[in-house]
Amino acid sequence: MNTTSFPRLPFRTCLFALLLLVVTTANVLADSSGYRESVDGYPCGYHCHTPRPGDEVYMISTRCLPGGCGWELPFEKVQIWHFVVGEGWVSIDWKELTEAESPGGLTSVYVHGNWMNSYWAQRRGWEMYHELTRDLPMDQKVRHVIWSWPTQEEKPALRSVRQNTVRADDDAYYLASYLRTLPTTEKVSLSAFSLGARVVTGACHLLGGGALHGRVLDKSEPNQHGYRVALFSAGVSSCAIWPGGHHGQALNVVDRLYNAFNSCDRVLKHYKLASRRRGDQAAGYIGFALTSEQRKKVEQVNAANVLGKEHSWDNVVCAYCVMERARDYLQWKEL
Repeated sequence: MNTTSFPRLPFRTCLFALLLLVVTTANVLADSSGYRESVDGYPCGYHCHTPRPGDEVYMISTRCLPGGCGWELPFEKVQIWHFVVGEGWVSIDWKELTEAESPGGLTSVYVHGNWMNSYWAQRRGWEMYHELTRDLPMDQKVRHVIWSWPTQEEKPALRSVRQNTVRADDDAYYLASYLRTLPTTEKVSLSAFSLGARVVTGACHLLGGGALHGRVLDKSEPNQHGYRVALFSAGVSSCAIWPGGHHGQALNVVDRLYNAFNSCDRVLKHYKLASRRRGDQAAGYIGFALTSEQRKKVEQVNAANVLGKEHSWDNVVCAYCVMERARDYLQWKEL
């Protein structure tokens, strides 16, 4: 029987070839996923820190502000950054933010979920910006606001979740205070994941004339269009926006709301541990309880088949059908 012999290569040559194969494979996998870390630790590629020409990206952080009891909270003291191409994040004050003219009459605010530090809040916010502007005509400029609030992970875990759940109502006051500074003719969309949904529905509740922790907003001219809202795996009670609920006046100022919930979510299944209300279930797990009149404003879809059992923003942002429908709301398309 004839056999073919191959030349034996030096050990160093084989080792170099193996390392080259590993590095090449890693790069291919990273590129194919649409995301790759840059050398300085910030995302690049599809999730790069680069807005479209004419768009504006801001980050508003309430991490330096207090919560808890008290009639008024100092929302003018929030930390604010404006992303400038070629310079990065540039700190600005409240007056500069509120006096800046909208680039295209469309403002979108994204509120992250639980256990996010400042870096991850920023990263998630950029991901939402790129999803928001996917297929958006270039002549439609947008102002995108990343809302960064104090939900960094602390021990013990359950206590941390409960504290952040209470803090969400404080940040609802801060968010509502910011939204009131926008022109009443501005089209405004709000998106949130997980516990961030409680911030959004709470802000709408305050704007709709409701009270949270004894706080109410002074009467002002409402937004002419109302707000478009998209929630993903919402960490807020399923009965929150029911008339008389904790955020029962939220829909007073909402034009349309999209709720993508997940009946297989292993975290939201135990939402009652965070809310400390027996039998309480999350709107991100079973959907919102709605009256027949409220259903005219709210679209709900069980996305368990694409989101799986994980309580994961990555799964949400990669679920094309979920994001495609959410864009209809956030971009203010005809519904």
